[in-house]
Amino acid sequence: MDIKLVATDMDGTFLDSKGQFDRKRLKAVLEGFKEKGIYFAVASGRGLLSLEKLFDDVREDVIFIAENGSVVEYRGKSLYEATMSRDFYLTAFEHLKTCPYVDVNQLLLTGKRGCYVLDTVDPTYLAFSRQYNENIQMVASLADITDDIFKFTTNFTQETLEAGEAWVNEHVPGVKAMTTGYASIDIVLEHVDKGVAITALAEALGISLSQVLAFGDNLNDYHMMQVVGFPIAPENARPEILDLAKEVIGHHDAQSVITYMEGL
Repeated sequence: MDIKLVATDMDGTFLDSKGQFDRKRLKAVLEGFKEKGIYFAVASGRGLLSLEKLFDDVREDVIFIAENGSVVEYRGKSLYEATMSRDFYLTAFEHLKTCPYVDVNQLLLTGKRGCYVLDTVDPTYLAFSRQYNENIQMVASLADITDDIFKFTTNFTQETLEAGEAWVNEHVPGVKAMTTGYASIDIVLEHVDKGVAITALAEALGISLSQVLAFGDNLNDYHMMQVVGFPIAPENARPEILDLAKEVIGHHDAQSVITYMEGL
């Protein structure tokens, strides 16, 4: 395989069920990638600040595709980004308030400098959000935010997940809702996803998508898995992703992704 870029989803793919990975093994893999001229990217629905913290000790060797494809950053330089204007996200919020499945006290906005929730936020949702996001700030109104916003994130119940996602896609102009795993939904600009971001990244790096290998497990990985030359899925991936994969590897809890990377 002529591989120039390896990209991996995080939760359910690269990370185990505890949200962890073997740092020593990754460092060794990245040293080998350097020698072979292979870039490494993490592609996640997680926020940029959260990913940078997670990979702090190897940050200079990692390309970050964050916010479900809303931003691509490498060594502190933005290679691609798609932000919502203030008027856009305030209008989108007014639509979301009318959704029968959305609880505005379980809603988070992710920006360049931090994340934002209403000061009436549900404490359980806030605790959950802190597992995946950094610098969460409470505001009395979304109109008080002065940051550039990438996306909304909210939680539905397992029973309302599909219906809630469909409602947002039908009733909120200019956005796309996608499941990120568990009961979380990301709401991004309608032209944004990991596939769009990785296409922009390949162009910035001067490589072909046929030279990109990507690991993914969930529907927010679908377009990324479609456009790359070598889509690989862990055995725990959703059926739609398994159908796209050229190869299926072990369960994410067995660190199958890093094992595969060690063999490249």
